[in-house]
Amino acid sequence: MTYARSRLLVGVTAVGTWVVICIAFLAAGGASLLPDAEASAGTQAGLLFALLGVYVLVSLPFDLLGGLVLPRRHGREVAPTGAYLAGLLRGVVVQVVVMAAAAALIVLAGSAGGDGAGLAVAAGIALVIALGRLPLARAVAALGRPVAMDDAAGTVTIAAADVGFTGGVTGLSGRITIPAAWRVNLGDGLQVEIDRRRSQAGASYWLGIVVALAWTVGGVAVSMALPGGGAGDMSALVATGAWFTLWSFVGLLVLPSVSRPAVRAADAAAAAAFPHEQVAAVISSLDALQDDEPKRPDAVEAIFHPIPGAAGRIAALSAPPPGPRPWNVARTALPMSWCCLGLLGRAVHCNAGRPELWVLLPTD
Repeated sequence: MTYARSRLLVGVTAVGTWVVICIAFLAAGGASLLPDAEASAGTQAGLLFALLGVYVLVSLPFDLLGGLVLPRRHGREVAPTGAYLAGLLRGVVVQVVVMAAAAALIVLAGSAGGDGAGLAVAAGIALVIALGRLPLARAVAALGRPVAMDDAAGTVTIAAADVGFTGGVTGLSGRITIPAAWRVNLGDGLQVEIDRRRSQAGASYWLGIVVALAWTVGGVAVSMALPGGGAGDMSALVATGAWFTLWSFVGLLVLPSVSRPAVRAADAAAAAAFPHEQVAAVISSLDALQDDEPKRPDAVEAIFHPIPGAAGRIAALSAPPPGPRPWNVARTALPMSWCCLGLLGRAVHCNAGRPELWVLLPTD
């Protein structure tokens, strides 16, 4: 089995495990199984950390498979085991702290002002995550500090150990972030990718954030309204988180189709400014740094991949550039799901076991 298909199997199994757990919990009674709304603050805090402890323990085998076992089996560069485990522990601690703080703030707001207040807090946290992905990613993993590129105004490079790290477009300013290693990996093609990112950094970037935020906040609102859900106490919020995890699963199936047109739009913009063979070489090089799967079956791509396969992207370079499209929606919504106990943010095939990619997931 190829590296790409092995990773996909790990991701599908991890996501499927959480979906089954959430369905079983909700079918068995959900919030009714947990302490009621009159439970003490200490009891509710204990419930939250028990849930997050289960999350860490169930995720651990998939983390080790995705971050250590499979890359080594397929000859990918991986840190020594001790260093990898230290990095994984750092990422887990930061994620747990963020999720615990978000849950506590939602319950405090919900108990004081009702589910609407809790929803408003969740929406605010999701927006902060979306716009603060770069500092959050640096807290989760040992990424380097941003270094301005003298030869590309408004662009910064960041050192990362994981070859799958792609940076992205980040912050209020839509700053272009490039892995430092790409200066060597792409050579003269680096400018092609920088110009591609510039075509995404305006309307497409903001459309992507708006759509991802709407999906996330809408999912939290629906989840609070479903049986057992709510924001007034921790038991209700745990049930909300289970429903929201199922909502996020639907997003894994739906949102890639929203993201793919923006990739092709950026490719077309680059092909209008550079020779097609140069753009094609950059697309192929970056695909090789990811799962090295230039062509996939249509069904696999349609369900699991927000970034089209390299072969299809290269074949479409002659198409006329479309207008702005929501960019990177699927992989922006995943770290946003931390805002309300979403359990799939680090379970998908592209970032399982790779803390450097938990917040800034691989993008085109």
